[in-house]
Amino acid sequence: MYNRISDSYYASEIADYLEKKLIGENCVIQQPSSVNFIKNNSLIFVDNQWCKDFEFSKLEKYSDVLLITNDLKGNKPSSAYIITPTPRLDFIRILEKFFIKKNLVEIHSTAVIDKNAKIGKNVSIGANAYIGSEVIIGDNTVIHPNVVISGKVIIGEDCVIKSNATIGSEGFSFVFNSDNALEHFPQIGGIILGKRVWVGANSTIEKATLDDTILEDDVKVDDLVQIGHNVIIGKSSQITAGVIISGRVKIGSRCWIAPKAAIDNGISIGENALVGMGAIVLKDVLPSSVVVGVPAKEIRKR
Repeated sequence: MYNRISDSYYASEIADYLEKKLIGENCVIQQPSSVNFIKNNSLIFVDNQWCKDFEFSKLEKYSDVLLITNDLKGNKPSSAYIITPTPRLDFIRILEKFFIKKNLVEIHSTAVIDKNAKIGKNVSIGANAYIGSEVIIGDNTVIHPNVVISGKVIIGEDCVIKSNATIGSEGFSFVFNSDNALEHFPQIGGIILGKRVWVGANSTIEKATLDDTILEDDVKVDDLVQIGHNVIIGKSSQITAGVIISGRVKIGSRCWIAPKAAIDNGISIGENALVGMGAIVLKDVLPSSVVVGVPAKEIRKR
């Protein structure tokens, strides 16, 4: 999806782009690097919210490094640096501006797209993807190889669907009949993905029984996630790897669901809540609550 750009920039160009003050030498920057494997002539960031033990003295071993950080902790680095309250975000902005480019938009020759599907402008569809007849895809959306999208699915603008995701599969809903055999409840609803939604590799989103399964704007779904029928996920929530969301669950906006959490049928999770790693959620979660454990229990407020 992204390719590296090999080029050189003065540190002052980067500072000007961020509208921040450059302190130290106006060195030449050729690449980004991590704080674990620093390279000469590179850009690094240290966010002291997450990287609390970084030793600024290690920068003395390298030449022409530009550091972006939110707190020097009383140190005076040997490298050039920029102080910003959001180093991680600004590092992303610099990558997008100076060091990466998106792959060319294309619809691969092996993609199968029904003639009745509606495809927006600048949509990229990878090899062996399948797009069904009732699917609508918004402008600038990227569909990676081997994705299957079927049924009544609306995907908004600027979305990313990673490889092997399945959107529009049948919901898991069965009822015992008079012969004590299980009959499938036909799923005839749809799926709506808002703008800038991200769906990870090998994830599945089931269509609703009668209404719609909904992921609102800016929802981000990691790899290997199962989202059941009639689920509604609020704006800017993040669902991380291996999470299982059962049918009819409602998740508020700006929630964080940590890896391998499982949420039972019909549960409501309030906005800004955090569900901890491996938690089993069997009852509703209040807004701004942090819940952990099996079964999940509230330990504090965010």
